[in-house]
Amino acid sequence: MADTQSIIALNIGSQRISMGVFTTAKNNLVLKSYRATSILADPATEAARIPQVQLAIKELAKSLKLGSQKAAYALAGQSVFIRFVKLPPLEDEGMDELVKFEAQQNVPFPIDEVVWDWEKLETGGIDTEVILVAIKSESLNDLNAVVSETGLGTRLVDSAPTTLYNALRYNYPDLQESTLLIDVGAKTSNLIYAEGSKFFTRSVAIGGAVLTSAIAKEYNVSFAEAENSKLTNGLVTLGGGHAAQLDESTAALGTIIRNSLTRLTAEIQRTNTLFRSQHGGSAPARVMLAGGSANLPYLKEFLEEKLNL
Repeated sequence: MADTQSIIALNIGSQRISMGVFTTAKNNLVLKSYRATSILADPATEAARIPQVQLAIKELAKSLKLGSQKAAYALAGQSVFIRFVKLPPLEDEGMDELVKFEAQQNVPFPIDEVVWDWEKLETGGIDTEVILVAIKSESLNDLNAVVSETGLGTRLVDSAPTTLYNALRYNYPDLQESTLLIDVGAKTSNLIYAEGSKFFTRSVAIGGAVLTSAIAKEYNVSFAEAENSKLTNGLVTLGGGHAAQLDESTAALGTIIRNSLTRLTAEIQRTNTLFRSQHGGSAPARVMLAGGSANLPYLKEFLEEKLNL
């Protein structure tokens, strides 16, 4: 008999597939079990990714003994279109039509070719602000098919950036100071800003796979070999003579990684400016790291150094 009381959460990342089983107790979520597995996000073998994802989900579901239960899963930041739109003050009953008009103007695809939704944000200001989230119908159908082929059903679908924001708010309900959550994934880094009732997010196409590709190019090795080098010996070299304290090969590897990460810090600085100028936010007073690539040694110190945090 299916367990209808549990909540199945599935995270389909570019390089890591994870699944958690939650239950509720005293109005809190309790993690009952968790499994994760990795796949290789080699750009040259993108065509083989779907079968890898399908197999990974099937093995995780079997390990957790889920049967045909329904899962809630998030869409990676690079596969969804997110836009924040300011609207004039108006009554709620007039918002649907206006938001639909804004969606037609902002979504870069014909509106009948996407699945989209919106939510009103609490900004504390006079104007109304909504968040639009859209994905091409074909992409969503393909992903739903991948999940259903594993034997699982679909309970709901969300985007990774908004899911991360909800998780941040759930775990830090009293959070008021300007906070930046940097989620460094394999292909994408999601930048999530929260300050009081303000919310902003932006996804940038820089992640762990970019570092691996840079290593592969520099040493003329395969993506798999470069990924192994990054995971085994990779780190981010710091300023102040840090590289001189390392052996030659480690220092060279760390310098390649550091140089590749400068694009990420530039995008973070740009997004900080967008949050302040367009959404009335403040410079981040607190920064949190998440994502598989956040485990890279000295990444935290590198970000502190480059961003003056």
